[in-house]
Amino acid sequence: MLRYCLSLLALLSSVSILNAHPGHSHENQHTHATAVTLDEQNWDKYTPHGKEVDAIYGDEVLANKYLTAVIANPVPTRNANMTVRQVGGCLIDLTVNHSSSDQLSCFYPLRRQYTFSGTSIISEQMSLQENGKTVETSKAEVTTKSIDEKSGLTVVQTYQLLGDQRYLSLITTFQNAGKESVTVDLTEDLRADGGKEDMVNRGSGTSDMYWFVDRYWGQAYGIVPEDGWKVQAQGGSRTHKLAYVKEGVEDSQIEVPAGESFTFTRRIYPGVNLLEVLANRKRDQGTALRPVEIAVTDTAGQPVANAQVTVESDDAFRGWGRTDDHGHLDVELPAGEFALSAQVMGVKLREENPANLVVKTGDPNIQKFTLKLPEWKPGSVVAKIVDEGGDPIACKVEFQPREGTPKPYFGPETAEYGVMNLRYAPHGEFEQELASGTYDVIVSHGPEYDAIFTTLEISPGKQAKLEGTLVRSVQTPGWVSTEYHSHSSPSGDNTGSQIGRVLNLVCEHLEFAPCTEHNRIETYEPEIAMLGIQDDMTTVSGMELTGSPLPLNHQNVFPLIYKPRTQDGGGPVTDSDPSTQIERAFLWDDRSDKLIQQNHPDIGWLFFDANGDGEPDGGYERSHGLIDVMEIHPVQLITEMRPAVDWSGRDYANRMFGWLQLLNQGYRIPGVVNTDAHYNFHGSGGLRNWVQSSTDDPAKIDVMEMVHASEQGRLIMSNGPYLEFSVASENAKKPAVAGEDLPASNGEVTVKIRVQCANWLDVNRVVLYVNGRPLELHDYRRKTHPNLFKDGSLKFETEFDLKLDRDAHLIAVTQGEGLKLGPVMGPSWGNDAPTAVSNPVFVDIDGDGFEPNKDTLGYPLPVKHGVKK
Repeated sequence: MLRYCLSLLALLSSVSILNAHPGHSHENQHTHATAVTLDEQNWDKYTPHGKEVDAIYGDEVLANKYLTAVIANPVPTRNANMTVRQVGGCLIDLTVNHSSSDQLSCFYPLRRQYTFSGTSIISEQMSLQENGKTVETSKAEVTTKSIDEKSGLTVVQTYQLLGDQRYLSLITTFQNAGKESVTVDLTEDLRADGGKEDMVNRGSGTSDMYWFVDRYWGQAYGIVPEDGWKVQAQGGSRTHKLAYVKEGVEDSQIEVPAGESFTFTRRIYPGVNLLEVLANRKRDQGTALRPVEIAVTDTAGQPVANAQVTVESDDAFRGWGRTDDHGHLDVELPAGEFALSAQVMGVKLREENPANLVVKTGDPNIQKFTLKLPEWKPGSVVAKIVDEGGDPIACKVEFQPREGTPKPYFGPETAEYGVMNLRYAPHGEFEQELASGTYDVIVSHGPEYDAIFTTLEISPGKQAKLEGTLVRSVQTPGWVSTEYHSHSSPSGDNTGSQIGRVLNLVCEHLEFAPCTEHNRIETYEPEIAMLGIQDDMTTVSGMELTGSPLPLNHQNVFPLIYKPRTQDGGGPVTDSDPSTQIERAFLWDDRSDKLIQQNHPDIGWLFFDANGDGEPDGGYERSHGLIDVMEIHPVQLITEMRPAVDWSGRDYANRMFGWLQLLNQGYRIPGVVNTDAHYNFHGSGGLRNWVQSSTDDPAKIDVMEMVHASEQGRLIMSNGPYLEFSVASENAKKPAVAGEDLPASNGEVTVKIRVQCANWLDVNRVVLYVNGRPLELHDYRRKTHPNLFKDGSLKFETEFDLKLDRDAHLIAVTQGEGLKLGPVMGPSWGNDAPTAVSNPVFVDIDGDGFEPNKDTLGYPLPVKHGVKK
């Protein structure tokens, strides 16, 4: 899941109709079959592209003019990512070169029954006999071995590629040098995660070929055993299990007698689509093929880009392909009759009356065919969104169809510029084809900006203009908007594009966002540079150190030194003990200054009940002093003054309440809220932290200032409302903000609270918490204090005096009780109540430092959640 496609083409797609094929061309780069070990000198030439590429230095590459394959260095520590592990000697990347878009996580030969070590590679010229003629070609091989001295079994695994070969051969030889027969299992598995993708596989059953295809990202694969073997598959959305069967062979097991050997060969075909994989297989079987150019047109005869074409025949030949920007799909087909239908932006066309294509072979010329889609009557929208100064501004645009208009589908949740019915526009401009009809359109740029709500009428063959100005109605001087927890495909537990993640972040107006992939140090800097958004956001390399037990032992750490193209990006490894893991993070990079964020903790388990038996034991004590900040979302649970709630149909530990209890025990760990976004459909933006900053310019944000301000708690947690909170006293030269200490020798303080909201959300309650308890005297509701609440962007403002009789920490909270964030934030985040929570101001009234009151807020201190004593 290497960064990929960082090219001008990707940038251009932000101002034009979406590219039909995400792949990057390496066609004709390699004229001969070649085997190389990846290093700094040959990296750019031999490393394939695609959001699932996991190659690093030391891995082996096989490449010819048609395809590129990466075999992981066979060492015990080689992991592709957090969930694709122990990949040494395995096939981790495979793609055709004319549209390089690797979508394979890993092909595990022999289902990890053997541990391979050492490699030998060859690249040589060779002669072959074909049809009685000598043919000169080239051959490249990568060979690795597994040796069991006890049984005498040696397993020799060779990946082979010939110069004109459109498939990769995987040749396994079992050599039995022992004195007894050895039984070997001919079973394998592979990882290709399709849960959020438009990924289709052959399904479970027995056949000559098992295939799977990602129809959106444009790569397909077929696995074919040679010598009469068949593949018995269990297709899945993540793991695909393969067993090889043959008449006379039981349970995919072969007995290798003493002193003998057995060789088993599989062919692995990549293709830009399933049609190409099937064509290449038929070519190798000796079937004549005819090149066919399919032109897809709409009702007006205009080309239809990015159309998914289905080709099927009576003999069960069935496949899919996607048209390019010119509406063309180039395929090779055998002789016969084929039925063609299509799907455009989720709209199925010609399913009931497919077009009939008759292919005749024997003619080398390209056969041309036009697939007309009379039901497809599109128009387009041309968008130009600016800020109040007339300059382009990043934005998220959502198209909601009215009755009778089909809902647009620009791409899966893993996509980039077009995600489901969203368009991300990093520079405020794009052109997008749409089915004719009426759409409600929302244009937004995070909670500091009013959203634009409008209606568009799309007419066939016409352009509709979407123009508007995003007004910054919420003013946040001295505070910047941050997201401290995001994921993409490099994490291994999702397949979201990293470019799509950065687009999501910038269009939601997140001004500072470290890169925090699971168990590998990564950076967003190449994506930010490619998108040309350096003026809009700052980032830094970091990681989420993700160990077990889950979900306790997860920590985000930044900044960290990124070592690209190395195992884990040069990051630390996990440990089963959270204290040890956090200490390791603290010591990494020579004890460098960094932020350690405890992610989504079970507070009782972490702080009070390490062994999880329901009895207090001090928790993971060594870690407590090293945790700088702690995630305590969902933020709206701050008003639920109890340790557990029914949340989304399950018993849920209320981290907000647990955090208040911790503060009262003297743990000064600031709270943060983050989305932990894994996909790009309204993923980022649903939670954020406003952090105090010496600059309001996103490009000039100081990373270490963000670290130190967060460590000190100068941070406001929110899912939308902007909350200003300060406390003043006669003893202090200036008011204290969240996270700061305030001396107040007479116990008298002045509290100031302001709340601002953009036009698409609202609040109706503001309350001050004193030592973790809401103060009834200063619990303001719109119904009871209508004079304090307003209807403009300034929703609430008050200043009042407060007399304290002992040290106290003060927290300001605002919420829209019974309200929702609404459609701007999508179907998930949009259901949440608008809420913002400050970190505490710590008031010391006796001059000897802040002393916590030890109040447990009416409930015992927590232990591991769900444990019954």
